[in-house]
Amino acid sequence: MNSSRRVLTLSIHSRLTSSFHRYLPVIPKIENLGAIIGLSLLVIVFSFFSESFRQISNIILLLKNAAITIGIVAVGQTVVMISGGIDLSVGSVVAITGLVTAYLMKFGFGMIPPLEGNLCYLAIAIGWITGMLIGGFQGMLITCFKMPAFIVTLGTMVGLRGLSVAISNSAPINALPDQFKWFSDGKVGIIPSPVIILLVTYLFTAMMLRFTKMGRYCHAIGGNETAARLAGINVDLYRIIFYTYSGLLAALTGTILISYIDAAVYTNGDGFQFNSVAAVIIGGTSLTGGIGGIWGSLIGSLILATVPSGMVMLNVPSWWRDSVTGAVILLAVFIDVNRQFARKNAIRLDTVQPTTGGRYLSELLNDLSHSIKKHTGTSLFRFYLIDRETGDIVPQEIMLSDSVSARNTSFPGKSRIVYEAKEQGSAVLIHDLVRAGYQSVVPIQQDVQCALAYPLINHERCFGIIELQSPGIAIFKDSTIDLLKDITTSILTPLEDAWLFESGWLIRQVREALRHLWDDLYLGRMPIAEWALSEKDSHHEKTAGARGETLRNVIIKIIESMKTSESSGERSNRCYQILYMTYIQEQAVEQIVRSSHISRRQYFYELKNCIEVLTDLLIRNHRKELTSENQK
Repeated sequence: MNSSRRVLTLSIHSRLTSSFHRYLPVIPKIENLGAIIGLSLLVIVFSFFSESFRQISNIILLLKNAAITIGIVAVGQTVVMISGGIDLSVGSVVAITGLVTAYLMKFGFGMIPPLEGNLCYLAIAIGWITGMLIGGFQGMLITCFKMPAFIVTLGTMVGLRGLSVAISNSAPINALPDQFKWFSDGKVGIIPSPVIILLVTYLFTAMMLRFTKMGRYCHAIGGNETAARLAGINVDLYRIIFYTYSGLLAALTGTILISYIDAAVYTNGDGFQFNSVAAVIIGGTSLTGGIGGIWGSLIGSLILATVPSGMVMLNVPSWWRDSVTGAVILLAVFIDVNRQFARKNAIRLDTVQPTTGGRYLSELLNDLSHSIKKHTGTSLFRFYLIDRETGDIVPQEIMLSDSVSARNTSFPGKSRIVYEAKEQGSAVLIHDLVRAGYQSVVPIQQDVQCALAYPLINHERCFGIIELQSPGIAIFKDSTIDLLKDITTSILTPLEDAWLFESGWLIRQVREALRHLWDDLYLGRMPIAEWALSEKDSHHEKTAGARGETLRNVIIKIIESMKTSESSGERSNRCYQILYMTYIQEQAVEQIVRSSHISRRQYFYELKNCIEVLTDLLIRNHRKELTSENQK
């Protein structure tokens, strides 16, 4: 009763935890501890050497500078890089969209009069649409013409910078309307508008990446584009959307920047492309795509905004500020390279060879061979095991230390009496092969005169056959059958379990049961329910739903035991985490990969090993239950 109540509590807790993580509003998760520690150290060091730096007003100004510069641009860069791309044009998009907006406000264009006063918002909208069109155009070049993202965005960066010079004639466009100055100068309490815009942008994007189909597709495309296409995802369309979103956020930054300096200059956004990439990498997003988080990019942006601000307050020469910023960018790339190397060479789940694996099956067959030879006096025998799914009779090799195995393979084949023993479920004995004819037996050696096929039956199911042969006539008798029964009784269950594991049937059943862990009716109708449940449970739980619930409780209990197991240590706890997040919490693959800091390929490799470990523990539990019943 206590065990069932404990498992029920665990399942309820698991569902509640899964729902909590799935539906709770997005909370910033700092997955890259190094980034937050680095930011904290920078703040502590600068605060120690400069009293002005640790003032609240300066901290707010620092956040404002991050929002005005690369903070918002880094959001679009994060989305693009998670999807496996890169956008080097963001700095030029900031400049060109700011110039387009300012030009329309000040001079108009063609039939469009100067958009002054409240009409300035129309100019802002046109600027944002321009940024979206530039991003979408780049996405089309990358997807439709299969051009490298690096080259496309680099070319766009250079081309737009030249176009910015042409539009502005190398002169600033200033004296802009006051109606939109709240983008940079407005406040809510003591919090500046750019900081609010920054936080709203991050929150919206985080929710999009975590809760929407587009967010899941973003990680899937970056993780494995080929697999995403095979899964039916319109990769080209979503790539265009991601680059369009990056262009929109760059245009938003351009608007805030011209509002802040009250002028549009062709040099606006200069260097943003590299700093945004560095901020994203510092925040934990991989250059190769598929892995990353939006809140880490915020930390990276704050780090890159803190370095120059702190050095200014320490009166450090400007060339030192540029040198340190360049060093931080190089460090960010170095960190990402090492992070990728660590993911690829992560310590794989070094599972102990399951005791029910192929080696143990051979040991059981060898032990059985020695017992048969010792008690029956014959060394001519073959073992066959039956595939539970197909019903095929599979011959087994016996690796003995003497010459028996060599003689046993002299005449390979399956005797007819083997099939008869399987169909009848009882022993088939031929005293004299000369009279009965050799058509029923494939002899192990030429002088065979007597043969016996004995079925291995466990829980009313035939899972194997032992074939014995002898050169003497009528050597095998009914007493031989009784002797084989005595020899095999204690080994039937472990031998069948080892065979079910080795043939892959049990692993496939466990994997299928895990996939339908919360479907009691489906679980109760699976063959593994009949195998896993003890006779007491099978008789007690008469309905399929009740059997399924009992089976689920057994599986959850064994998974939970991995966490508390002291014998397996870290390996067992790793299995617990993978299985718990995958099947009990039902987390998405991308979420597990991010939280475990492993690649998708490594995750599926570990999941395969974890299922094998779980299968082995189920077999041990199965034997324990049977042993307990036999003792009663």
